[in-house]
Amino acid sequence: MARLIDREGDMGTFGTGPFSSDGALDLLDELKCQSVGQRREALERIFVQVRDRPDLLGRKFFPDEIVAAAAVVAASLAGGEDIQRDLGDRGYDVNAILVRAPDPELSASALEALLVAAGPDGPWHDGWVAPEIAADARQTTDRLEAALRASVADA
Repeated sequence: MARLIDREGDMGTFGTGPFSSDGALDLLDELKCQSVGQRREALERIFVQVRDRPDLLGRKFFPDEIVAAAAVVAASLAGGEDIQRDLGDRGYDVNAILVRAPDPELSASALEALLVAAGPDGPWHDGWVAPEIAADARQTTDRLEAALRASVADA
């Protein structure tokens, strides 16, 4: 994990996992207070925002939040057990975070947003301090992308 100071001078934590940042944890804390339907709507809103206003990425919404939102969707898919375990290890009630049933439309939106935020040239991959840390970050997003692509292809 790296500690960084944001634009407001606050200390922040960023790591290479999908839930390894303050922004990701804030998203999880929001989702756990919502019903399943509200969680789905909140996630879709995030993804639509990225699709419609990619120019605001890094100013109004941030890559770590997009990666976390995509991971929440991927956790409900086949093979998402490791993401669910990560949530549980962080002390979250998995059932209070996930959108339980695989949702091809939401998966497609999540994939599209993930590719903007963390695709090959996405801002998620900027600024890692060492090549091995950058490689870990790439593995995280590659796994999420593969799970979301598989879900979209199966639909």
